[in-house]
Amino acid sequence: MRHNGTGISAMGVAALFMAGFFLLVIFGARTYQDAAALQSGHNERRALLSYLSVCVKGSDTTGGVQLREEDGPLLVLADGSGYGLFIYQRDGKLMEEYSAVDAQPDPRNASVLGETDVFSVEEVRPGTLRIETDAGKTLLKLRSAEAEP
Repeated sequence: MRHNGTGISAMGVAALFMAGFFLLVIFGARTYQDAAALQSGHNERRALLSYLSVCVKGSDTTGGVQLREEDGPLLVLADGSGYGLFIYQRDGKLMEEYSAVDAQPDPRNASVLGETDVFSVEEVRPGTLRIETDAGKTLLKLRSAEAEP
């Protein structure tokens, strides 16, 4: 039997194209996974900043939003019953704790909201808060400040 050299060459080229196609699919899938993981991380950090904004807006009553300094910034969101939500940072984690407003925060009673190396809350001008996390900064205008005489 004689083998046709053209047939073997054609099969070799087809095998080369198939190998290239599989490598391209593997490379594309890995690139997609990396991009999806990066986007998920960004979304998680932005969600943390959005959550803080919603909490502050929900507590926007006279005396409902308080800033204290307890081993770093402490955001106290009082509910009017003598209790409130404490939000603070410990060991790179943003913590949330429900406790008496005049109590000291206790990380053993807190829940972890998320990870952030940056957390600051300050009143940049009367009635305006600036909150900063790893995801960025946001300015919040407190409507309750407008109602105060």
